[in-house]
Amino acid sequence: WPLALAAGALAGAAAAGPRVTETADALARGDCELEVATGRESSSGTPAVRSLEAVVGCGVGGNTQLGLGWARVTAAGLHADGVALLGKTTLVAPDAARTGWAVAYSLFADKPPGGSFKSEELVVSGVATRELLPGWLLHANLGWSHSRSGKQNSTVWFLGVESTDELAVAADVYGDDRSKPWVSAGVGYTLGGGVSASLSYALQLDRPRVRAFTLGAKLAF
Repeated sequence: WPLALAAGALAGAAAAGPRVTETADALARGDCELEVATGRESSSGTPAVRSLEAVVGCGVGGNTQLGLGWARVTAAGLHADGVALLGKTTLVAPDAARTGWAVAYSLFADKPPGGSFKSEELVVSGVATRELLPGWLLHANLGWSHSRSGKQNSTVWFLGVESTDELAVAADVYGDDRSKPWVSAGVGYTLGGGVSASLSYALQLDRPRVRAFTLGAKLAF
């Protein structure tokens, strides 16, 4: 059972955005974001998986943001739920002349059909953000993931670029050391009043091919 909450940004902040890779900037103290997304994942010969997720995060001071997340994935008439504790601490704030650095950390638990919630995965990663050109940012993540059910450790990595315009575009490549990577592309639009919306498409370069579409929205308050 895939956890939609865990697919994409390591700290959950990009769940509803066109970008997958995490950024090095944390929310300021008292600033919050609510993100919701729905998606569909499919591959040849297997039932389609539909997902619904929500993430809320707030800046708590000390260049740190903390958040909570929930996700439900449904396939072949069965559903599984996931919850997460999410966090990120900025060590060096990014700006036009300086690379930003941060640490992101996430703890996931899932509930399979007919089961109960159990801690499943811990992810810790280093995050870097750098301005490539005016209006364009490069993000890179490198981290460690521990799966309780699989009793295994993995190296996880993300690399993405995005524009910062009102109509933003983003492209990412990401994966781990146990499978072929994903590639994704998306577009987002700022509607005003702290509201934005996005649409993204991702493809895993493994066999059989896995394709995923995601529609999301974010409210900053």
